[in-house]
Amino acid sequence: MLRALNPTPLRARPACRSSPRRRPWARPRAAAVPQQPPVRRPSGDRLCAPLRGAAAAPAPAQAPGASEAAARPRGELEAFLEVVPARMRRGLAQHPEVRELVEVVMDLGRRPIARFPTGDWVISDQPVTADDLRQAVSKVGDFSEDNRSGINHSLHRISAIRNRKAQIIGLTCRVGRAISGSAEMIRDLVVSGGSILVIGPPGVGKTTLIREIARILADEGKKRVVIVDTSNEIGGDGDVPHSGIGRARRMQVPKVTMQHNVMIEAVENHMPEVIVIDEIGTELEAMAASTIAQRGVQLVGTAHGVTIESIIKNPCLQMLVGGIESVTLGDEEAKRRKVQKTILERKGPPTFSCAVEIISKTECRVHHKLETTVDAILAGKPPKFEARKMHNKSTESEMPLVIPDRECEIEQLPLYQEQMVARTMSSEGNFRDDFAPSRQTKSKSMPSDANFGDDFVFSRKPKGKKSVPGKSLVRVYTYQISEADILQVATVMGFDDELDVTDDIGAADVILASSSEMKQHPWIHNVAKYHKLPIFVVKSNTMAQIVKAVRMIVGRDSSPSHKQPKVMEGEIEIEDDAPKRKPSLEEIDALEEARLAIEYIVIPGGEPVELLPRCSEIVARQLELVESYQLLAETFGTDSNSRLQILPVKITKKSSSKDSRGSKPTKQTGSDLIVNENGGGSSFSRLPFLPK
Repeated sequence: MLRALNPTPLRARPACRSSPRRRPWARPRAAAVPQQPPVRRPSGDRLCAPLRGAAAAPAPAQAPGASEAAARPRGELEAFLEVVPARMRRGLAQHPEVRELVEVVMDLGRRPIARFPTGDWVISDQPVTADDLRQAVSKVGDFSEDNRSGINHSLHRISAIRNRKAQIIGLTCRVGRAISGSAEMIRDLVVSGGSILVIGPPGVGKTTLIREIARILADEGKKRVVIVDTSNEIGGDGDVPHSGIGRARRMQVPKVTMQHNVMIEAVENHMPEVIVIDEIGTELEAMAASTIAQRGVQLVGTAHGVTIESIIKNPCLQMLVGGIESVTLGDEEAKRRKVQKTILERKGPPTFSCAVEIISKTECRVHHKLETTVDAILAGKPPKFEARKMHNKSTESEMPLVIPDRECEIEQLPLYQEQMVARTMSSEGNFRDDFAPSRQTKSKSMPSDANFGDDFVFSRKPKGKKSVPGKSLVRVYTYQISEADILQVATVMGFDDELDVTDDIGAADVILASSSEMKQHPWIHNVAKYHKLPIFVVKSNTMAQIVKAVRMIVGRDSSPSHKQPKVMEGEIEIEDDAPKRKPSLEEIDALEEARLAIEYIVIPGGEPVELLPRCSEIVARQLELVESYQLLAETFGTDSNSRLQILPVKITKKSSSKDSRGSKPTKQTGSDLIVNENGGGSSFSRLPFLPK
């Protein structure tokens, strides 16, 4: 108004030359006018014009809140590009994937590299100089003890690499983003009020996730949230926190070594309901987190790792899962559990109630009960977890779609390294029939109402038994037991056409293993339950135990105590021949002599053996041992000085124990062996053909 009414004084002011004070002031102002265009700000606007054009190109109709949210990341990205030297900024700003930029790496004497989700890209062919690093450092804040800094009012992180003289020779400029909706996959865990441990490797998005969790609890949950921000990565650099954390309060840490003290201070001074901690990495911080969890405060923290096993194996972070200790069990308890006497157990309750393993930005694994997961891992069992994925397609409400309600157990079995044995369960606990098929076979569908035990394992490989026409062939799957011994015993006993050994557990009828291997590898029970196979367990890998196991498998065990079980699954233990009374030393020597002769000469070599002279009572015990191997024997001499000769001939149904003890058979039917009436060690005219 005044300018329109009286314009002449305004034109007369710059023309006035009589004033001595105007002249020196006007000269620098006039000199600064032509120098203003090459200043950094216009150049930055010109370089960032492609970003604005790319962001404004679609120009869809958006709500006012959405436009403000879109304008904020664009300004933060421009602030990040200001840190990059001007000679590199133009090419980086014109990159088609600049909106997805992850970080920029500048090392002295090397070419600068920009990292995108699709891979690395060389910004310039000219190497980075010391002036480039000084120019970038001058635009950021002060570096802390952990060589981290940032840009005011932004979430970007600038990390430095120093030489021995404490001079900066490298920079890692990481782009920080506040992504709304990144915590939708675990929103149910956040609002439930339990403590959450987020586990993942560096760069997978842990900090972005807990920043969004803090905003949800503070803004939507109306809770008192305090963030212990050690590296200013959650709330950004500067005294005023970033708007991405919402109404949550932020406590900065002056020194990295004081993080645990600030955590306790936050609980004691500011009365929080939720405490958010980023990068729990030391034992003191883990102990402080455990103390906070015991004070009734919801805790949300992150830790570097891949799975829960990496936290258990980390001695500094074992406190987060309750601690690990070695426990020695008694004999009865170890036998009842079928484990070793010294085992690892959880020392106390874990600090967090649940855990989330971040696989990628759209995929995670949820362990609803952390203590159950830790106990299962220490017991050698695969833990239960829920796999969740987020679709890229958005719904009408512009919110990501989450696929929950799936529990999987994955365990790499030592038998099939090329296969995975997994279990897929629905939320009701029933097995689902949507298991992915393998390359060789089609997927095997399970009935919808099938509900099995907790140790059930779903195998991809179907059962494919091949039976011999006209014969009932029993296929045996052995684990840590020599197949050659079983085949040799079956051949000598005449069961070669009734018993066979297979390497495919899906085509087997029974499983044969030793008791020690069953204790060390409990997964055999799970596989046997799924295939509904009985397990024959031998106490020792000896020939006598193998003979008894073969007889029980083919159903030829004549002893009443070893009848074939009616059930087709379970564990059948092969008992030793324990004597009813305490034998004498002479009897022990005689039985050991007979056993060694059978296992090392008669069965392997097919040769007869004549034992030392004994009394009639001891010879009778030797004869019982020979009959347990289903072999034929003859006695010679008087009652006080009789001796036993073991023949490599299988006992048939026509030959009885009475004939073998008293009389000498003239001809054994079913074999090519002819025995003379005179007896003796040279009474064989021809031996049977046995394998070498």
